[in-house]
Amino acid sequence: MLLKLILISSILLGFVILGLGVQLFFSKKKQFPQTQIGHNKAMKKKKIPCPQTQDKITQKNKKSWQSPI
Repeated sequence: MLLKLILISSILLGFVILGLGVQLFFSKKKQFPQTQIGHNKAMKKKKIPCPQTQDKITQKNKKSWQSPI
């Protein structure tokens, strides 16, 4: 039973890896799609900034923190 599950999982994983390879081989760009928000054209089009950059800007604009004590 367990051996059958491992075998089926391995075959499915092999198909997925093969599919990614075929897509990469036959695509015009010859690279994986960009998934980082800061480099993704669709996210830039929607004006969604990179969270790290947005955090840096927020921290820079924030006034100095003072202890209440």
